[in-house]
Amino acid sequence: MDIHNRNKLLLDLKTSLFLPPFNEELYSTCTTDHQKSIKEIQEIYKLRNDPELADKIKPIIQLKIKDVERTKRVQLAYLMHRINKIQSQYFVDSGQLSSDHIDQLSKNEKDYYKFFDQLVKKYENDIETKVSQNILPPSEVFIEVRVIKQIGNIITQDGDELDLEEGTQQLVKKSDVIKFLQEGSLVQI
Repeated sequence: MDIHNRNKLLLDLKTSLFLPPFNEELYSTCTTDHQKSIKEIQEIYKLRNDPELADKIKPIIQLKIKDVERTKRVQLAYLMHRINKIQSQYFVDSGQLSSDHIDQLSKNEKDYYKFFDQLVKKYENDIETKVSQNILPPSEVFIEVRVIKQIGNIITQDGDELDLEEGTQQLVKKSDVIKFLQEGSLVQI
């Protein structure tokens, strides 16, 4: 099996900012080499009953098996790196990959991206919070808000009662009212 093909497959990933275009030719070459090596192992294994060759074929088979396993690990690492990069870039881009990024994906990766996008959107609907936004930690614990829509009394995380009447302005913990800010019922001043 050509070690240069395996190395080039991984080197392509290291040298790009997002992802290089999926290298179908190189990936297929590795798969073909992989299948060819398995057939060679099977052919060599058939010679195991020959007393003159029995001791000689065992190390050859072990070496070929290690080579097959290495190729399999490289191919899996290539695919997993690409999948992880798609997922992380999805959240960096606030739920939308740019067209430049989408052009770099294979057909199967585009299908995966659509499936992942649907899964995240379904999850967001289930928990009623947007997780695909590029979320940063709060810069301040307390914020001043103006109530745009009548909310009424809420219980804060500390167990205190907070009355959010329409038109009022209050200093509150951001974590207590983040949902209302996202809904648009409150506006940060």
